[in-house]
Formats: sequence, structure tokens, C-alpha cells
Amino acid sequence: IVLGGYINVLNSHVINVVIPKMMSALGTDVITIRWVVTSYMLANAVVIPITAWLARVLGARQAYVYALILFTTSAVICGMVHSIEVMIFFRILQGIGGGVIMPVTMLLMLDLYPLEKRGLGTAIWGMGASCGSLTGIPLGGILAEQLSWRAAFYANLPPGVIALLIAIFVMRPSPRERQVPFDWAGFITMSIALTTSLVALSNGQREGWGSSYIISLFVISGVSLTAFLVLEPRVKTPMIDLRAFRSPPYVLAVALCLVAGAMFTGGPFLLSLFLQRLYDLSVQQAAMIMFPSSAFLVLCTSFTGWASDHIDHRPLMILGYLCYATFGVLMVFADLRFTPFVLLVIYFGRGLGLGFTYSVLYPVGISGFEPARAKAASTVLNLCITLGGTWAVALVAAILDQRQQIRQALLAETQQLTSAGTQLTLQTLETTAAQISSAIPSPLHANILLGRLINHEALILAFNDAAAFFIVISLCGLVIVPFFQRARSAR
Repeated sequence: IVLGGYINVLNSHVINVVIPKMMSALGTDVITIRWVVTSYMLANAVVIPITAWLARVLGARQAYVYALILFTTSAVICGMVHSIEVMIFFRILQGIGGGVIMPVTMLLMLDLYPLEKRGLGTAIWGMGASCGSLTGIPLGGILAEQLSWRAAFYANLPPGVIALLIAIFVMRPSPRERQVPFDWAGFITMSIALTTSLVALSNGQREGWGSSYIISLFVISGVSLTAFLVLEPRVKTPMIDLRAFRSPPYVLAVALCLVAGAMFTGGPFLLSLFLQRLYDLSVQQAAMIMFPSSAFLVLCTSFTGWASDHIDHRPLMILGYLCYATFGVLMVFADLRFTPFVLLVIYFGRGLGLGFTYSVLYPVGISGFEPARAKAASTVLNLCITLGGTWAVALVAAILDQRQQIRQALLAETQQLTSAGTQLTLQTLETTAAQISSAIPSPLHANILLGRLINHEALILAFNDAAAFFIVISLCGLVIVPFFQRARSAR
């Protein structure tokens, strides 16, 4: 179970780190190379909702074995190919395998741990994802700087083979159900809704949020989602049991899983960019600053899961969201006066915030459900974690791009050539330009340097603006938590 979560999260972190190296080696542009990441996420999102059906038809252990084989084999082939189109195809296959692995490990955990120990079981399950986050970024940095980008794909092979051997030779075969009809209507409508919304969010800033292309994608997504909600209650064996949403703890867990996904993925994305673009740190150096927080996340996750079986979980969750909000507040004021060590300390807020909130969501959210419905309900929670992370990355990237343009325009307006401050700055820059001995005339060179300074300052302020996003999602969690308590009876 731990290895399953570890492999999935490790893959995402390592691949994201080596993207620049991959783009350079394959001679492709950033738009094309983004599909290496986006295709995996899309396949993940589409396949997660049908995991419960696969586990019923194939058996949870058998579905896990097949998914591991598909995931690991596709990863190795991705490391061998020389065509970006072929790589995207195998990344889709890898995403299908990865999309099954994480939810199936949760189903296996529900079989292993009784109701009164689900908090502990979820903590052990969550340690896999936490360990993947812990080692993924440092490993990606080492591979990117010391070896080849292809080694990032081969890194999935050792843990994949170990997990496969354990699953085959140690785990007991899971029971299978015959003749369980597949919900084609639900699968098609949900797949269209998820795919179009994710593509729109990923490309909205580049294409323009008001463009006909993006608006059309959102309209198609909305229509498909509406069709799904209309058709699903009429299906005998629905892909997603909408009756589960009658449980208040489950509805709140869905909302908190979206928040947790944004916290889990968005924080590392923002800080990694901040360290590399503003401090000019290498991937490996940035990873070492982020490493202690991830290590603390592993420890907090195991403690919180165990504690939730014995005490009220809500005070711990409130503390967690306050810690994450503190991380967001401090990042709003971060600039180059902050040393890397200070940023390391600030980033601990992210580790504490996730550690005190993440592992509690599943046992509390599915409390009150009978075992079969609990398994189906947990699959939707996994989907929400994935969607929350994907939406967070897309929104943070869009906020960064948009706010940098706005900040740059506002800063440029303040630079009056007649002002004493601007004149003094230009004189200083002219002196610097003369010392550089550039072929460009010193006055013109000074204006170019001033433009670069304005752009750099705008980027810092854009990062501060993007950090406010994490304050907002933390406050959303704080508002929900007081009402988030276990169901008292089966539904």
C-alpha cells in the first residue's frame, strides 16, 4: 500500500523536475512538452472514477498488479523513445496505470483495517504519498544534474518491481464479482467533463480566458457534467453513487479533498519556481530546502491518523489549516531579503498544515458507510485530491502570469523620466553599463537594465500575489472543519 502511493507521487515530482532537460534534449517547445505532463494528469482523472468497478470485476489485488505492470512498463518505454508523440502516447498509458494504483491501494487498506482503526490505516496509506513527495524532488534534481532526463523514467522501475513482487507473492487474491455491468453513460459524460475542464484550465492563460476556444471547452464540460448528474441516478450500477452525497461528512470530505489536493501540489509548485527563478538555485539546491518540510509531513501524517482514532480530529485540523495559512501569509511578504534558510522555516507551515489534515479526511468522510459503499466513496475522494492539485497548479500558473503583466505595467507607469529617483537610477546604471564595455551605448543600455529590474520586481510581486491563493484555500478549510465530524450510524 505504501509503495503504491509512493510510486505515483514520486513519478509526478521527478518528471516535473526534469522537464527543462527533456525539452532541450528533444528539441521541442514548452507548449508541446507540457503535454507530457498534461496527458498523464488527464488519463489519471479519467480512469480514477472507474477504479471501484475494476476492483469489483478483477479483484482489488489483481487490478493493482495489472496497473503496476502497465505503469512500470510504460515508464521504461518513455525513457527509451526518441519521439515526443510516442512519449505522449505512453504517458497516457502510464497515467491510466497510475490512476488505478492510488485508489486501489485505498480499497486494499479498507479491507485490511477494521472500522475503529481506519485512521491508523489511512495514515499508513498516506505515508506512501508523503514519502513520494519527500524523495521525488531531490531525486529529480540528482537525475537532472548528474545523469540523464531518461533516468527519471527509469527511476519508477525499482519500486515498481518490488511492489509487483510483493503483490504477487505476499498479498492474498481479492474476491471478484461476475457480470457487473459497466456504466458507459456515466463514464463517457464524466470523461468529457473532466478532460475539457482540465484542458481549459491548463490553456486558459495562453489562449485567453475569454477566447471562444476556452469558453467552448467550459460549456462542453458544464453540459457533460449536467448530463452525468441526470443520467447517473437512473443507472443500475452507477460509476459514482450519488446517494453517498446524502451524508454530510462525505460532502464536506469532498470539499476538503479538493483543498488538500491544492495544498499538496500547489505549495511545492510555487516555492520551487520562487527558488529557481528568483534565487537562481539549481533544482537540487531547491529540493534540499523543501526536503525538511516533506520529512516532517511524513511524521505528522502518521501521528494524526493514529490520533484521529482516539481523540477529536477537528482541533488538529484547525491547527493544520492555520499553519498552512501562515505559510501563505509569510510568502505574501517574501522577497530577496529572505535567506534560503528563512524560506526553509516558512515552508514548514506547509508540512504541518498537510500533516495535521490530510490523513483524517478518508476515515471521517466515509464513516457511516457499509464496506462496499465506503470503497466506492473513497474512489471519489481520490479523484478530488487529483483534481484539486491539477486545478491549483493551473490557477497558480495563471495568477503568476497575469499578475506579473499587471505589476510590470503599474511599476513602469511610476518611472517618470523627470523624477529625481529615476534619473539617479539611470545614472547609476549608465555607470555600470560603461564598466561592462558593451557595444550598446551606455544610455540605451541603462534603459534596458532598468526594464529588467522592473520585470524582476514585478515577478517578485506576482509571486506574492499568487501566495495569497493559499491563504484563501486555508480559510476555506477552516470554515468547513468545525462541521466535519464522523457519522454516527450507517446510511
